Amino acid sequence: MSDDGPFYLEQDNIFAVPIIHYNMEMAAQVKLAFEALQPDCVAVEMAETMQLQLLHAASRLPDISVVSSYDQNQEPVFYMCEPCDGALEGLRSALENGRGAYCIDLDVDGYPEMHEHVPDPYAIGRIGLKNYYEAYRHATFSRGTSKSEVDQKRELYMAKRLKELSLRYDRILFIGGMYHVEDVLKLTQRSSFPQLTHVTRNVVEISTLTEDSCRDVLAEYGWISTAYEHARQDLIDYLAEGRHSTDWLSIEFPLDRQKLLYRLYKQVGPRYTEATGCEFAGYNMRNLMKFARNYSLVHEKLMPDLFQTLTTAKGCVDHNYAYETWLLATEYPHLKNVDALPAKDLSIEDVWGHSIVIRFHRQEPRRKGGMFRRRKKDRGKFRFEPPGPFTICSFPPEDVVVERFGDFLQKKGTQILTEDSARTMPFTTSLEDGVDTKETIRHWYEKKLYVKVRGKPPGGVGSVVVIFDPDKEDDEVHGEKYPWRTTWLGEHMQESDMAFYATRMGDNVVGPGISRCEYGGFLMSYPPRRMYDVWSDPDYSECRSKAEVLLTAAVDYAVKPVVVYVAASPPRSALKSFATRFGKKIVYIPIGQLSTVTLAKIRCFHVLDGHDKRDTADEYIF
Repeated sequence: MSDDGPFYLEQDNIFAVPIIHYNMEMAAQVKLAFEALQPDCVAVEMAETMQLQLLHAASRLPDISVVSSYDQNQEPVFYMCEPCDGALEGLRSALENGRGAYCIDLDVDGYPEMHEHVPDPYAIGRIGLKNYYEAYRHATFSRGTSKSEVDQKRELYMAKRLKELSLRYDRILFIGGMYHVEDVLKLTQRSSFPQLTHVTRNVVEISTLTEDSCRDVLAEYGWISTAYEHARQDLIDYLAEGRHSTDWLSIEFPLDRQKLLYRLYKQVGPRYTEATGCEFAGYNMRNLMKFARNYSLVHEKLMPDLFQTLTTAKGCVDHNYAYETWLLATEYPHLKNVDALPAKDLSIEDVWGHSIVIRFHRQEPRRKGGMFRRRKKDRGKFRFEPPGPFTICSFPPEDVVVERFGDFLQKKGTQILTEDSARTMPFTTSLEDGVDTKETIRHWYEKKLYVKVRGKPPGGVGSVVVIFDPDKEDDEVHGEKYPWRTTWLGEHMQESDMAFYATRMGDNVVGPGISRCEYGGFLMSYPPRRMYDVWSDPDYSECRSKAEVLLTAAVDYAVKPVVVYVAASPPRSALKSFATRFGKKIVYIPIGQLSTVTLAKIRCFHVLDGHDKRDTADEYIF
């Protein structure tokens, strides 16, 4: 076994790389081993009866090919030929460098489907293929299970073919599955082999895939395969410059799958914004990567597969974002078919068997200028001309939604404080709020029962602040995005007073006397009809940003001791100290913990230039 550089097993003049098929990290290990060993020929664990078609498929890479045949029951058999497979990478490297390339496996029918519990191949980039293979051997062979008769025949046939090749070539690179490779090398020491024959294949065909089929059936979806192809070409160009193989660590090969996932989610953001008109907030990236990590760990993996990647996108953003993620993730630009092979339209079930279906329930895009029913040519006829500053008003259905959202945040803030003040104590005379099972097990050696004691509920929430975008006034690059600053008083006792900053009123007119705006942030204070205009109040002139004005005013006007603050980042310690001096407590809720669908619904609102427009506004506002 090698200690430095690419890992391989060695038996006389045969060097073997153990792989798991259809995996990017394994394909990269094969490429590195080929460049390090520079073998005279490459032998792979693929059916010898299909060697001609498989070599053709390898020569077409990175274009996708499918080698197909029929078993004894006339059921179709498909072999996917794509860049991220170690065996195909071996054949491809051999053909590109003018070396011998051979498929040496025994062709059999009815091979049982195996589900091995193997470590996540992503670990190879951290621990190396050698340690990964040792972990695989320990997990697979430590139980002393015997191999099936079919596996033993295949290994004997591959060992026979390797021994024959060893008499013709000085240096042979063998690429085989981890389950077989070590036993195959041992069997090459035999002096005689039994006569074994392939099953009969009357028809072996090679074809390519349609674009839609390619999105569905690739083992490593298009984003991963494309990134591998680019990195592989970078390695070839790097070595063509005459640099020494010991310098390989200075380039990113093999690729880091986690970085690829991050780049995928990040690049989908602008596409999502363009397609829907919804902003892709920065906190979404943090939620996506954290959720993807946890989702993978639940399924005993280090990195998510495509289904988990898309489910993460749906859960952390919405269905539209998940759809855009699917479009970019499954895009494969190397499907050229320059040799005009017939194209097959295959489904996942045709190639891989049973699959899980994921569906996207996309919403209509939010058009620039708002959602409305009127025809596009009528937009220019609309005017927004309030007679005076005190005639403008809100759209009541949106007020109801915002007030309910404020009630939800009040309850959530109260819950957070209650949980923070909860404690666990040994059982004495009462079970209090129930047995704390986790703490009881942790102190099992004490032979005591621990119970939960719920914290004392806080005195209530007096104000709620939600910051969608800080929009600092000193942002010289982007300028002021939310120039409209105002304070609204509640019209009745069921409404709160509100201060907010938003996009300019009248910029987007979506109906007669109806302007669409977007909050940058708002403050809701209870009870209503008490708030002075916070934007002209000299008490808040020292605040550094609009968000700090709202938070300071929230503390100032709160009649109850708790202020809920929702934003992408927590407030400064100076503002927390300010609240403490007035006997108030700021409860910070990261905005990324809230539903993006709800936030998008709340953030958009409409302003009417008079109360009379409320009767007709629902005809123009969705």
